[in-house]
Amino acid sequence: MASEVGGFRTLRVKLKENCSSFHVLYYKKHALREEEPMRPSDRTLFIVNIPPYCNKSALKRLFGTSCGAVQSVFLMKQPGKVKKTKASLVSPNTEIKGFKVAYVVFKKPSSLKAAMELDSTEVKCLSDEENIILTGMEKWCQEYGLQYPNPSRLQEEVDRYMATFDEEQEEAKKAEDEARGQPDEEGWITVGKGGRKPASSQIDATDLKEKKKKKKKQTQVDFYQFQQRESRREHIAQLRKKFEEDKKRIAEMKAARKFKPY
Repeated sequence: MASEVGGFRTLRVKLKENCSSFHVLYYKKHALREEEPMRPSDRTLFIVNIPPYCNKSALKRLFGTSCGAVQSVFLMKQPGKVKKTKASLVSPNTEIKGFKVAYVVFKKPSSLKAAMELDSTEVKCLSDEENIILTGMEKWCQEYGLQYPNPSRLQEEVDRYMATFDEEQEEAKKAEDEARGQPDEEGWITVGKGGRKPASSQIDATDLKEKKKKKKKQTQVDFYQFQQRESRREHIAQLRKKFEEDKKRIAEMKAARKFKPY
C-alpha cells in the first residue's frame, strides 16, 4: 500500500530496530528538462526530508534491499545540478548539516518501478548490527579523527595524483605533436614556429652562458631614466653631426663634377 502527498510517495523509516518513533521520507520519480548522464530519468529517484543522521550508505541499503541494485547516491543540501566530486584525504568533503535531499540512481529501470510501489505503512530501519549509523558523541569523535588523515595514506594519494597528472600532460603533449601537420575538418594545417616539421633546437651550454652574460650587461647599462635621456641626446647629436658632414661632402662632390671649359 502506497500513500501520496503533493505528488510525493511516502516511506516510513527509523534509525534502528529498538526506536519507538519513525521518520517519513518523501520521494518521486526524478523528472528532467534535459537528460543527464549521471541522473537518467528512467532510473533516478528523488527523495526529500532526509534526516541529518541518514547517510549515503543507509539510503543505498534501504532501497537496494527492497527494490534492486543501486548504482549511485547523491546527497545534497537542496535540489540542483550534481557536481561530480572525488573524496580526498587532502581536502576532505564537509558533511552536509541538517536536513537534505538525495538522488538515488538504480542500475535498472525496473528497480525504480519497484520503489514507486513500496508499502508506506511498513517501517524500515536505516541501520542494523552490521551497519551502524553513529550519532552523538561517537559521531563527533569520528568527525574529529577524520580531520587528521594518516600521513602514509596522504603521501600515497599525493603520489598517485601527481603520477596521473604527469601521464595526462604527456598524453596531451603527444596528441598535440601528432595533430601538428595534420589537416583538420576544414582542411587547415596547424604550422608551428619552425614549419610543419621543425627541427629540434640544439644550444650549447657555452652559447647559453654567453647570451646570459650579454643580456645581463645590457640590463646594467643605462639603468636610470636620466642616463637613458642623456644617451638618447648624445645619439641625436651624433646623427645631426653626421648629417652635416654628409651634406658638406655631397656639396663638394657636386662642385667637383661641374664642367669648366676655360
